[in-house]
Amino acid sequence: MSNQELERARAELQSIGADIALLSSGDNITYVSHFEVPVEFGASATLAFMPPLAVVSVREAGASLVTPNSYEGAAKQQTSEFEIASYEPVNWFTPINGRENSLNLLRNTLKQFGLGQAPVKLAIEERTLPAAALRLILDEFPNVQIIEASSALAAARATKTERELELLRFAAEVNKAGHTELRRQTREAGKNEFAMWAAVINAMEQKTGHPLMVFGELVTGSRCKWVNYPGGPKDVVTKAGDLALMDMSPRVNGYWSDTTNTMVIGGVEATEKQKRYGVAAREAFHAAAETLRPGRLAKEAYIAANAAFEKHGLQIGHYAGHQIGVSVNEAPRLVPYDETPIRAGMVFSIEPGAYEGEHGDTGARMEKSVIVHESGPEIICDFEWGF
Repeated sequence: MSNQELERARAELQSIGADIALLSSGDNITYVSHFEVPVEFGASATLAFMPPLAVVSVREAGASLVTPNSYEGAAKQQTSEFEIASYEPVNWFTPINGRENSLNLLRNTLKQFGLGQAPVKLAIEERTLPAAALRLILDEFPNVQIIEASSALAAARATKTERELELLRFAAEVNKAGHTELRRQTREAGKNEFAMWAAVINAMEQKTGHPLMVFGELVTGSRCKWVNYPGGPKDVVTKAGDLALMDMSPRVNGYWSDTTNTMVIGGVEATEKQKRYGVAAREAFHAAAETLRPGRLAKEAYIAANAAFEKHGLQIGHYAGHQIGVSVNEAPRLVPYDETPIRAGMVFSIEPGAYEGEHGDTGARMEKSVIVHESGPEIICDFEWGF
């Protein structure tokens, strides 16, 4: 099967006049190459002079991944239609210059793609390209005209390929395993938030069979009264009748899932106020989801979610959602001013919430992801709502 994501990126880059692209964000490299670029931390983040870079010929075949050799094996296994060029950033037995190795490899790779031979338009990502790489280009390739690549890549990623949809569905199933475990954890009060969070992560990693990159929050009790980020877990023991709110985002095979649920702890009946917030958030989700149909505008989903809250005498506390893919938060976003037309193949995490605020003790957010189809939205990660 051809690399459809790379084909889409080439088409959009060609539309802005690019001849070659030098991509530097992990999200866009993951998108075009299928290599799950690691979120760098620890030794990997400090030893390599530069993160992985992707060089893509826009008008002809050819693409290379320039990477520290620590990622070479995974890159060769995962990439599609990319050559792998690796450099040695450090050697434990012989002194080497990792900076020089990385820049020499980048220089040689760019020359292989035609830089220095004739005037070339090179598309880069201004936000993430290392300064050393930009300096090399400006100093050594005077015939290069630099243009910004981000808008073209965003256009390529706006709707998802069938491969991406399957990856997003699986990431959602992994997330569902975590939320299902949270339901079990909240049946009884008296549990520590740290232990609950650990159980949720364990359930998701059991589903995938390997460790995951995860971020999110778990808050209980009166901390649900406003948006907490980062909000927990903390060294807190749950009480019967308290709320639990978990916003969970695992990255699975390079693609993200982002979902939230709010529920009552301890198997007791929710208070009327808790029901008001929880039911309103659930209804706001479904109102926004029904609005996400081809030809509608992104802002209409926000308006629908806000109207659902207003029926309960509540005010929406933030945006109503966002697209999701190789980034956990992508455009368009469901805000009152975004007039992006909705198209089949878009995937949104809808997350309306309302919160009582500083002098209260209650709030709720409900979030699942939906795939936009001509026939209507397909809800993925369809766990049981808390309300």
